[in-house]
Order: sequence, then structure tokens, then C-alpha cells
Amino acid sequence: MSRRPWTIGKYLWLVVIMVLSIGGIGAWRFFSVKAAKPVYLVGSVERGDIANHVAAAGTLSALTTVQVGSQVSGNIAELYADYNSEVNRGQLLARLDPELFESQVRQSEANVRASEMTLSSDVAGTANADASLEKARVDVADKQRKFNRQKELFENGLIARDDFESAQANLLAAVAAQKAAQSQLQSAQAAHKADEARLAQARASLQTARVNLEHTMIYSPISGTIISRSVDRGQTVAASMSAPTLFTIGEDLTKMQIITNIDEADVGRIKVGMPATFTVDAYPEEAFSGTISQIRLSATTVQNVVTYSAIFSVDNPQQRLKPGMTANVKILVDEVNDVLRIPNSALRFKPAVAEKERRDSQAGVKTPSGGSGPGSSGASGLGQGGPRSGRAASVWVLGANQSLRAVAVRTGLSDGLRTQLLSGDLKEGDSVVTGVESDSKRATSASNTAQPQKTSSAPPPPPPM
Repeated sequence: MSRRPWTIGKYLWLVVIMVLSIGGIGAWRFFSVKAAKPVYLVGSVERGDIANHVAAAGTLSALTTVQVGSQVSGNIAELYADYNSEVNRGQLLARLDPELFESQVRQSEANVRASEMTLSSDVAGTANADASLEKARVDVADKQRKFNRQKELFENGLIARDDFESAQANLLAAVAAQKAAQSQLQSAQAAHKADEARLAQARASLQTARVNLEHTMIYSPISGTIISRSVDRGQTVAASMSAPTLFTIGEDLTKMQIITNIDEADVGRIKVGMPATFTVDAYPEEAFSGTISQIRLSATTVQNVVTYSAIFSVDNPQQRLKPGMTANVKILVDEVNDVLRIPNSALRFKPAVAEKERRDSQAGVKTPSGGSGPGSSGASGLGQGGPRSGRAASVWVLGANQSLRAVAVRTGLSDGLRTQLLSGDLKEGDSVVTGVESDSKRATSASNTAQPQKTSSAPPPPPPM
């Protein structure tokens, strides 16, 4: 009988321990679930402007840039222009040592004079040959007349055969002399033509030597500003296959251009005459303006990326912009003013996907990139251009008891951060859910008072309709 109370006490302690264990587990689960409730990030519906741009990078240059070179080789004897010099068309810029070219001119002039003298001699020789031929013709005619008379007398038996044959031989000799004179005349005429060609060649060489001498004087082909100088006094320039560049001249630097490469996906959105703004590193806080003046049809392909060159005209009255500066260009494609706009992250937010990402974050599972959570643009397809005009979409707002409610909207223009709100049950100042805060971010947000706006804890959201 003494063991029974001890047995009852033992079982009573076991029951108490089990009740406490179950209560502890329940409390742990209760507080764990409560701590795991999501915290939503929200943004505001606001009124403002939206502008859609195409971005590109290019280089500033003068409208007309001319590289002044030398067509002949030689040493630079004098320089009459330097960097940043303002020059006029036809102004002397540099002079090469002319001594060698002057010597060539003198030699060519001597060759011309010699050829002219030879040609004069040929003229006299041709005249003599022509006179000899005419004399031979007269002699042949005289010998032919005598031969005819001797032949008649011989046929009538009035003279001996020797006299007839002598007259015949004289005639043949005269004919041969005429042929020889004809050949001499032809030879003299051929020599005359050859010497005429040599004279023409000598005169052409003289002209070339004179032109080369003139090319030792380097003149400016346009009026403008010396952008660069590539030679110094005493330096030797060699004009072999191509003319070496001595100066680079930019014409009228108050008018400049930007040459940019536009991606083929954007080239259909731009047109000649569209306005653009750009910045340069020299004045990072200042925006300059320009206009598309040309879209070239020639395509450039680099690593399977196709681009087209677009030219922008830029006014530079104070010449603050310099040739060669890198310009970051933004082309205004479309814009709307004083419209309702919502954050693009609100259009990307999907409750079911956000809840899954939150749970994966709790479990330590890495969400694949390109999802539809906060900061992702893959789910809604929003890019720089945003949704098409009048595109249907859904955003989520917090209703009673912090529950999520879907609102159907139609969107318009987007600038990549905000999208125009065309219609929907939203007004200026309303809040829309833009994302859900993960546990890792929640731990750091407690010590940072400058975090984005967020709501109090709410029960898990219902699945999307």
C-alpha cells in the first residue's frame, strides 16, 4: 500500500512535463509564425512628368575637319602656324626646303631647251630631205624623157644599142635616187616626231618640277582653327604612298557635331530633327542641347551587335566644347507632362511570387535571377520604353486589416523608373505595394531610420485572382 502514492506522483509529473513541452512547442511556433509575417514596401501615386529617351555615347568634332598634308618630301624649313591658330583660306602654313626642287626645275628647263634645239635641227633636216626628194623627182622626169626619145630612135634604127641601154640605165639610177631621197625624208620626219614627243615630255617634266616646287609651300585649304600640328621645324617628312599630315584644321568651331552609334533596336524610334541633350566630363553639371541632323544608312557590326551612326548638330558659340570630347547623349523620343505616375516596381510586384521568395529567403534558398520580386524587371517586361500605350496591368494596395487588394490599371509611357497611369481606381497620394522585405533586410532596417516606407505586419496574402 505504501508504493501506490509514489506511483501516482510519478505519473502526475510525467503529465506535467508533457503539458509544458506541448505548450512550449506551441508558443515557439506561434511566435515563429508571427515573426515570419511579411513586411511590405510601398510607393506612392504621384503627379509629374515622364520622358522617354534613347541613350547613346559619341565624340564631338568640327563639322568640317581637314588634314593638311605634304605632297612632296623634304625638310620643314619654316612654320607659320601653331596650335589653336586662326587661319584663313590660302594662308601660308609651312614651307619645305626648296633647294632640291629648284635644282630639278633648272634641270628640267635645260632639258626643254635641248629638246627645242634638237627639234629645230630636225626641222632643217626635214626641209633638206624634202628638197632632195624634189630634186630627185625632177631628175627622174628628165631621165624618163631622154629614155623615151632614145627608145624611139633605137626602134627606128637611128642609134646604136649602147646609147639606148645607157639612157635606160640613167633612168633606173634616177628612180633609185628618188626612192633614197623619199626614205631620207621619211626618216627625217620620224626623227622630227620623236623629238617633238621628247620636247613634250621635257616640258611635262618641267611642269611637274614647278608644281613640286610650289608644293613646298603649304597653304590652308579652308578657314578655321588649327586643332593639331604634327611636325616641327627641321623635321623631315616623307610623302611616299600617302601624304603625311602636318596640320589638322577644324572649320568654324562655333558649329560642331556629335557622331554616335545607335543600337538597331532604337534606330527606328529616332528621326531627323529630334532634340537631344548631352553632357561632357568637362562640365558634368551642365546639359547641352543638339538636334539629329543625319541618320546614316551604313550599318556597323561589332561582335554581332549592329549599330547605325547618328549625327547631331550642336551650337558652340562660346567654344567651350572641344573636339574629341566624349558626349553622353539622351534623345527625347516621347514625353507627357503633369500626369499620374506609379513606380515600375509596383507593376512588377506579384504577391504569390513575393511570398515564395520570402519563404525561400527564410529557408536559405537562393532565388534565381530574373524573378518578379522587388527590383526585377523580368515579370512585367518593363524596359526603358515601358509598357505600350494602354497596356493592361495590375497593382496591389493594402486594404482593411493590412490585406492585399488587386487594382486593375492601364499604363502608358515609362521612363524606366515610373510609368504613366492612364486609368484605374487610384488617385494622387495613394500607396501601392512595390515589394516585400526579406528577413535579412529586416534585421538591418531596425537600426536604420532612413529606410523606404513600409507597412506593419500583415497575414499572408491571398493568392492572385
